[in-house]
Amino acid sequence: MLRFVSSLAIAASLSAGVFAQGWQCYGGNAQHSGNFVGISQSAGVIKWQAPLDDNRAYYGGEVLAHYAAPMVTPSNTVVYGYRFTTTVAGNPDYDNWSVMARSSSSGSVVWQMITDYSAALIYPNDWTTVFPITLFQTSASSKVRGVAAAAGAGSIMVRPNADAVNSTSTRLVFYTTLADFNKNEAAYAPIKINTPLTADLSGNLYFGYEVTGSVPSNVSAKLGSGGIVKINAVTGAPTFVSVQSLTFDSSLNAPAMNAAPALTVDQNYIYVALTGGNPWLVKLATKNLSEVAHAQLFDPSIPGANSILINESSASPMIGPDGHVFMGVFGNQWRESHGWMLQFDGNLNQMTSNNTRLPVGAFGWDDTAVVVPSKIVPSYTGKASYLILTKYNNYDDAASDPGADGSNHLAVLDPTSDSISTDRQSSIPVMNEILLVLGPTKTNDDPAHPNAVNEWCINSAAIDVNRKAAIINSEDGHMYVWRFVTNTLIESLDLAPATGEAYTETAIGPDGQLYVINNTLLFAIGCNRATGVSVVQGSAGLGSIEDLWYVDNSMYATDSVSTTAGQSALIEADFTLSSALPSVLSVSSYVSAAKGAVGTVYAYNYTTKNFVNIGTQALSATTGPLSASVTVNASQFVGPGGKVRIRLGAVLPPSVSSTPFKFATDSATCGAS
Repeated sequence: MLRFVSSLAIAASLSAGVFAQGWQCYGGNAQHSGNFVGISQSAGVIKWQAPLDDNRAYYGGEVLAHYAAPMVTPSNTVVYGYRFTTTVAGNPDYDNWSVMARSSSSGSVVWQMITDYSAALIYPNDWTTVFPITLFQTSASSKVRGVAAAAGAGSIMVRPNADAVNSTSTRLVFYTTLADFNKNEAAYAPIKINTPLTADLSGNLYFGYEVTGSVPSNVSAKLGSGGIVKINAVTGAPTFVSVQSLTFDSSLNAPAMNAAPALTVDQNYIYVALTGGNPWLVKLATKNLSEVAHAQLFDPSIPGANSILINESSASPMIGPDGHVFMGVFGNQWRESHGWMLQFDGNLNQMTSNNTRLPVGAFGWDDTAVVVPSKIVPSYTGKASYLILTKYNNYDDAASDPGADGSNHLAVLDPTSDSISTDRQSSIPVMNEILLVLGPTKTNDDPAHPNAVNEWCINSAAIDVNRKAAIINSEDGHMYVWRFVTNTLIESLDLAPATGEAYTETAIGPDGQLYVINNTLLFAIGCNRATGVSVVQGSAGLGSIEDLWYVDNSMYATDSVSTTAGQSALIEADFTLSSALPSVLSVSSYVSAAKGAVGTVYAYNYTTKNFVNIGTQALSATTGPLSASVTVNASQFVGPGGKVRIRLGAVLPPSVSSTPFKFATDSATCGAS
C-alpha cells in the first residue's frame, strides 16, 4: 500500500469539444476533467502492453514513480513517456527519457523520440517525478496533433505530427536564444521543468519550472528560483514570470511539483499551484501571465493553518463546468496521510456571497478530482449539475490514527453540499458522499485490520459518460469499471501482481479502447466488435448493437416463446477477433430477464459444427452479468478470419412460471488471449 509516511519521502467541462474523441494530456483535457463522451469498449482482454520503465523503482516492494498520463490522438496513435537506464563510468544512470508512439490496435511502435530531459526528482533521491508531455494543436480547427515534451535545461522538444512515422523535431527555449542555449546547455542544466505540460487551442504550452542550482548571470535574475512559462509550440514565442515577481508572498519558491496548470475553457486564464513558506493557488491571465487572483491553500480542519503541497504528490487543479477550481492538498499535520480536496470559485474565493464556505472533500492529497455529470448518477437527487470523483483512502495505520481500518474507497461527492457527511478524523462537514465503492481485495497483511483492502491506485480517473461509469485501477493488480447506475464493479481484468505504487491515471481513446497503468506497465484493454446481432427466438429486437461494443440505454431485447423447456429466448451475436488461435475465449454480456430464469452462453464450435454450452448461471429480473469462457481447445470456436458466433439464452422453467418474459442485453463482447 502506497502512502506518504513522513515529511521526507522514503521514501468537465470538455475543452469546448477539443479532444472530445482523443485524450490530450493529464486528465484528458486542459481542464483535467477526465470525461470521455464516445462509445467505449468493455474490459474484455489485454490487447497489448508496453513498459513505461526498464528498471522499476522499487522501495520495500513499492514503485515510487509517477508516470505521465497516456495520451491518444484522434487518429488513434498512443503517446506516452518511457524511462530507461544507461551506464555511465560503470554506474547506472536512471535519468533517461524518451517519448514513444504506438498503434492503438496492434501496439506496434510508430516512432520514438529520445530527449535529454532530466527529471526534477528521481528515485532513489525521492519519488520519480512525472515526465512532462502533452499533445497540442495549432488551432481549434486543426486535425493534426503535435507532441511537446520536456527536454534538458528547461527546454521543450516539439514534434509537429504525432501520427506520422517521420516528423522533424525542434527545440524551443523560453529564457534565452537557441544559439546561446546550444553553446551553454551544461551551464543551464539546473533549470528543470517540474510540472506536466498543458496546451491551449493555439499551440501555446504552459508549464512550471524550478532552478536547482547556479545558472549564468544573464538569466538568473529573470528566472528567480522558479516560475511559470507560456511558449508557442510553432513560433517559439515565449512569456514567463518568476515566482519572485508575484509579490503577494516573498517566500514563494517554485510551482508545485507534478501539478499540471489548468486552463479555463475560454483560454483566458490558467491556475497554477505554488510552493514556498506557504502554499498558494494563483490565477494568471494567459495573455501575459499577469496575476489576476491568488488564494492560500488551507487545512479546513485546523483554523488558520495551511495545508502542504509535497513533492510526492501529483495532485493538480481541476476546473469544473461552472468554473470552480478543485485542488488536492496534504493536511497540515501528518495524520495517516490525510489530505483535503479544496474548492474555490473561478476568482479563487473560498467563501460564497452569503459568507459560507464552499464545501471541501476529504482525503485529496495525491488526487486530482474529475467531473461526473449528475445525470449519469441516477441515485442522486440533489441540485448540482455535476459531481466529482475522488480517491477516498483510509489506510490501516492505527499508530497515527486509531480510527484507520484499511477501508479504502473511491467516492462520488456533491461539491455543492456538506449537509450530511463529516470527516472521519476531524468531524468537520465535508462534501456529501453520493456513492462509495470499497476496494474489492483484502490485503491480509495486518491481523489488527482483517477487513483492510488494497487501495485504489488512481490519481485521475477516466469518466465514461455514455456508460455511466469510471475506469479505475487498483493496487490489487486489476483494473475495474465502476458503474454508477448500480454502484457496482461490473468489469475487472487481472493485469499484474498486487503492487504498491504511486498513483496513476486512466484514459480512453477515440476507438473506445481503455488505457491503464499498473506496476510500471501501460495496458491497452478492450474487446472485439459485435459485427452483427440477430434474434434467433422471439419477436423482433428493439434497438441495435451492430458495430458497437457497448450500448447503455439501448437494450437489445426479445420476447420469449414457449418451448418444451419452458419460456425461452435467444439472441445471437457475431464477432471478428484479432487473434485467430486464442488460448482462452471469453464472452461477456450484461442482460436482464425474469426472476428465476437460467441464462446460458453458447459458442459455435467450428470443428463439430454446432453450438456448445460454455456457461450457465441464474438470472434475475434486474440487469446483471452473463459471462463464460473456454480454456481448453479455444481455437475450435474461432473460424476463418477470426470469426466467432455466440448465443445468449435464457429459459424460464415451467416450475417457476409459464408467463412470457423479455430477455435483453445492453452489451455483447467477446475476446481472446
